[in-house]
Amino acid sequence: MSSNTSPKKVAILGGGIAGLSCASQLLSRHKQSGGGQSYELEVTVFDTGRLRPGGRCSSRLVGDKPPVVKNSQPQQRRACDDDALETNNNQDETNTTPINIHKALLANTNHQQGNNNSMARVLNSAGAIDHAAQIISVPKLNNGSSGGGMDRFQSQVDEWLTSNVLEKFPEGSVCELINDDGAADEESANKQLKLEPLKGDMYYGKGGMGNIPLAMLDYCLSFNGFGENYTGQSFRIAQDVWVSPSNGVKYIGNRNKDDGNNNNDDGEPQWELRAGNKSLGKYHNLVIAHNGKCADRIMSRTPAKAFHSLLRTKFAPYVPQWGGREMTLNSIYSLVFAIKSSDGEASPISKVVANLCNQNDSDDDDVYTIMIKNEPTLRLLSCNSLKHHHAQNPNSQSNIEIYTLLSSPQFGKQFKGPQENLPLDLQEKVVMKLLSNLEHSLNLDVGDVSNSVVDLKLQLWGAAVPMNTWSSTSSSNNGDVDGFVYDATYGVGAAGDWILDPSVAGAWESGRRLADWMLQHHEESDNKKGEWSVGLPDLTNNSNNKEKNGKFVPSRVALESGIGTIPPSPNSKFEFPSSSSNDGQSQRGQGGGRGRGGGGRGRGRGGRGGRSGRGGSGGRNSNRARNNNDRMSAVGN
Repeated sequence: MSSNTSPKKVAILGGGIAGLSCASQLLSRHKQSGGGQSYELEVTVFDTGRLRPGGRCSSRLVGDKPPVVKNSQPQQRRACDDDALETNNNQDETNTTPINIHKALLANTNHQQGNNNSMARVLNSAGAIDHAAQIISVPKLNNGSSGGGMDRFQSQVDEWLTSNVLEKFPEGSVCELINDDGAADEESANKQLKLEPLKGDMYYGKGGMGNIPLAMLDYCLSFNGFGENYTGQSFRIAQDVWVSPSNGVKYIGNRNKDDGNNNNDDGEPQWELRAGNKSLGKYHNLVIAHNGKCADRIMSRTPAKAFHSLLRTKFAPYVPQWGGREMTLNSIYSLVFAIKSSDGEASPISKVVANLCNQNDSDDDDVYTIMIKNEPTLRLLSCNSLKHHHAQNPNSQSNIEIYTLLSSPQFGKQFKGPQENLPLDLQEKVVMKLLSNLEHSLNLDVGDVSNSVVDLKLQLWGAAVPMNTWSSTSSSNNGDVDGFVYDATYGVGAAGDWILDPSVAGAWESGRRLADWMLQHHEESDNKKGEWSVGLPDLTNNSNNKEKNGKFVPSRVALESGIGTIPPSPNSKFEFPSSSSNDGQSQRGQGGGRGRGGGGRGRGRGGRGGRSGRGGSGGRNSNRARNNNDRMSAVGN
């Protein structure tokens, strides 16, 4: 089979759920519609993952090899995100680290020769380990989205269950850890604990969350038919490829065309991609399916200014009540640790969980995941050994349990550092604080957990969960659309959980919607009817804010949980900082720009302001007050 036109080439930057969903839908819809009869479609995904795609929906698997280390220094390639995560120098001179923790960290940071053998590590031989995304649910959208609900994703979940890609959490296996009503407060060593099962359908990747993107990858690869089996689609993935943030994306289309036409499809490629000095090819369409500073910089030198304005990123554990001006991502520490118990005894963690289950008269003490509500620095504890049925060594008298512990966004902000090269002293401090706070949360004695650790891996999830989402008010002649961004003038789109919902479901659905829209645009654009750009802010001279075509809105569920969308809980509490509402009004209407502060000796930074704003007041005093408000804001209790 062959068509009369040259293939239409689409490049997708990001091999996470959003990018793979977009690729899957492009290929399947093109085949179902018989598009191969008129034009061929080539889809290429560029993913930065060293071993496999998946992004935040990934797992560590048995046999994974460590990165190649040159000159005893880890390879650092995410400098674009590290700018937003400058090291916090708030060091604790009294910090002492047990020898078992110190040795495990030395192995991770390659300060000792011979510790780079992954097969010798407990964490690399036990089984699948989920170190980032933990739970999949099907959210009910209530963020004003006009593009429909999650019915398509629910169908995908059902299909994954049938094909053994997903597994449903057993009832009662996801619980919340709270202090029992009427018991002592958090500071007391004798507080009474309680486990409350979280209601709602929840799922996880069978054999690891990373098996979900691998299943999506296999589906995309199935379109690579040959000979009589070729139907006009082809797919490839470029793994461990970093498109240069400074000059990796170049627009090569016609800059002089009539932008009002909003039709870029003149048959010629619009974009060229590069990795360093190497060309990665030319493409008709470009999809940005990742976020953070890298995405911001990649698009910063292109003519798609309105599109690029939405990729600007701020890192913070919360957003103001009016939503904020920029995409805001939190930062979370992920600590995977293995603890050893001897003589067939359960670990200290397992004993506490079993006792709490007995108090609830529960017949099943297999609690896979705990949402921690009684310690403000922690969010989640998950037992990979239970969830993924790790096999124990039959010749050993000891048991190994492997857990994933996620910090709160506030903790991630307080102890931020360069995520690809965390200093050893910072790692020691973070690990000890996380384990100590876990012991306090579980009413354990100091050292009960930390002294039992035999291996660990600490990771800073720098660009973690969106605290707000972009809600578009744009529409087309074909009906309201939402959940993605598309600039038809330049043939570039964006998909991700930051546009729809901070969850695996939001990422998947955003990618699917964008793919549908892009193919519809290509197939119907010859009519030159309708407005095909979707979700772009208005940056004309007559508008000084983005809200004419949309705005960022806070994600209440992400602010409450700190780790993304999960079923709602009566124990989750979140209050916006007391100044957030006023800040929003002043930034949008009164104060504007950067000016010398009148409230202190230094230079203050005011809000950007509205049309009539003169400039913000600042100075040390106002900045100090804002910092105090930052510390007072709490995500969950």
